[in-house]
Amino acid sequence: MGLDLSKLTYDEAAHVWQVVQRDFDLRKKEEDRLGELKTKIEQEDCKREMLADWANLTQSHCIRCLKAFKFLVNKKRQCLDCQLPICGSCSHYNKKEHGWVCAPCHMARVLKIGSLEWYHKNMQMRFKRFGSAKVMRSLFKRLLLPLQKGSLGGPS
Repeated sequence: MGLDLSKLTYDEAAHVWQVVQRDFDLRKKEEDRLGELKTKIEQEDCKREMLADWANLTQSHCIRCLKAFKFLVNKKRQCLDCQLPICGSCSHYNKKEHGWVCAPCHMARVLKIGSLEWYHKNMQMRFKRFGSAKVMRSLFKRLLLPLQKGSLGGPS
């Protein structure tokens, strides 16, 4: 079943066009934000990989900030995801899982949830064209092509 927007008035179509354009702009901003987050995660992963090889260091110091663990002042915690030792200031408590997650693993979780890659891939496999792009294609012919040809397709 095709997308039929032919019953919209010119003003309605123009308004829908603006809304969809804002949607594209917001998606681009979110894509950029998630890209920056992904870069930070990759940098942290490199740092963790280098430090994780030093077993004596990781047992006595936080893998992120390298502060020494102390019994009461700076307790040693283990990340639920990467299993590396972290201090309280470099971790987030997860109430659901009753445990600690280091900042890079927390960022990775946020990225996974925020990007919704699993959802978009599934939707793209099921529907070749969906969402805002389909609306834009439908309105493009109606709004922009008549204006480019100089016809009176717009409001009088």
